[in-house]
Amino acid sequence: MTSYLYQTLTDSIRKDIESGQRQPGERMPSLRAVCLSKKLSKSTVLNAYSHLEMEGLLESRPRSGFFVKAPHLAAAPLVAQRGSNPDSVPLSVSTDKVMINIMERGAAFDLLPSKDEGNENRQLRQCLSRAYRRQSSYQQNYYNPPQGSEELRQQIANQLHTGGSHLHCDEIIITNGCQSALLMALMATTKPGDVVAIESPGFYGAIQLIEALGLRILELPSSPTGGVDLDSLEDVFKRWQVSVLIVSPCYSTPTGSCISDNDKRSILALCIGFNVAIIEDDIYGELTFGLSRPRTLHSYDETGNVLLCSSLSKCLSRDLRIGWIAPGKYQQEISRLKIITSLSTSGSLQAGVADYMQRGFFEHYLRKKRRLLSKQYLQLQHLIPTLLPTAISWTQPAGGLTLWLELPQLVDTTELYRQAHEKDISITPGALFTAQHKYQNFLRLSFAHEWTEVRISALAEVGKILARQT
Repeated sequence: MTSYLYQTLTDSIRKDIESGQRQPGERMPSLRAVCLSKKLSKSTVLNAYSHLEMEGLLESRPRSGFFVKAPHLAAAPLVAQRGSNPDSVPLSVSTDKVMINIMERGAAFDLLPSKDEGNENRQLRQCLSRAYRRQSSYQQNYYNPPQGSEELRQQIANQLHTGGSHLHCDEIIITNGCQSALLMALMATTKPGDVVAIESPGFYGAIQLIEALGLRILELPSSPTGGVDLDSLEDVFKRWQVSVLIVSPCYSTPTGSCISDNDKRSILALCIGFNVAIIEDDIYGELTFGLSRPRTLHSYDETGNVLLCSSLSKCLSRDLRIGWIAPGKYQQEISRLKIITSLSTSGSLQAGVADYMQRGFFEHYLRKKRRLLSKQYLQLQHLIPTLLPTAISWTQPAGGLTLWLELPQLVDTTELYRQAHEKDISITPGALFTAQHKYQNFLRLSFAHEWTEVRISALAEVGKILARQT
């Protein structure tokens, strides 16, 4: 009888999962709850859950219970995405007007930025409001210390432990977002005319900064899954005098690639050997689909050669211009640059964020956001073949906010951007992620927002425009 009950329960749950009634990342009812509702013994329910876990339909998480596991998706063909092949020679940079237009519209990660139905973060609002209510007259009339509040720096130091970096709060400097951190990192490690190596395709914000500072960019062949090609990196260092390497080891934009721990150590060793500083952009590191985030490259550095940059913009709120930099041996210079470029950061804002993190709200929010992003990512994976049938291949990251989609050679995604823009739809064309004439037939797609009916319709409209192009 027990065996029959366990099989019946197993079949019922399996049917719910396969029919979509239970979504990937959804928490299953507790053993106790099922026992009470189904009038079954604990051993019967546990046996059913364990069997479904062996089938790959459920996963158990320590002290959290059982969750519906994301289905394994067959890898999309990556025929043309085995690795990028940029011209690895130093070049000047010219920013595209399309990128400026995208940023002015605040549309970098949303097809329909004016149709946001995002969830409200009440705890964050309460902590920020409380901090502003407690603001003293001294805080109103004087600048906050340039390095940032000790309370926030301590909370950030605690958070960095999850990525393997163990720092004292005095080794961290608060910045006005990650872009400000990257700017100061470049200013501290280069002078006009110097060569900066960067992944290709790479973050357009970094490309902008390279242009603004009068630097030359050297793009590196990279894998859409594993990041920078090590052989090419060593060859570039031998051929050119490179001052700094900008790299995003954890879920880089646009591909979502994640560099292995062994390769992180190899990159670090190469850069130290050739006297090349490393600027690590870790802004997406917390957005893993797994239980724990990958280690930073910085966590392997014992020389102070890595400048670790990040912020709360991608993992908590775009409106919070709170970032930080752990500058290693460049601490004194970054401290000077903070005073020159922005002097200080809002004390009340820092106090509110520190309170939010200290109360444990941030960790709770991250767990929820990771599950939501995983779900939205899986939805996009299923939407692409249906709504964008001309797509040739697309990456399948294990975290972050974006994937990299390849279209037929004759497609020009910059022209696609203009046609979509006429319908108030925002996309991010591939040409923005390079200083060269490349990636015209590539597209960065984001799963940062919920796939509501209007967003699905917008993606379908993009597919219709593509169909006319091909």
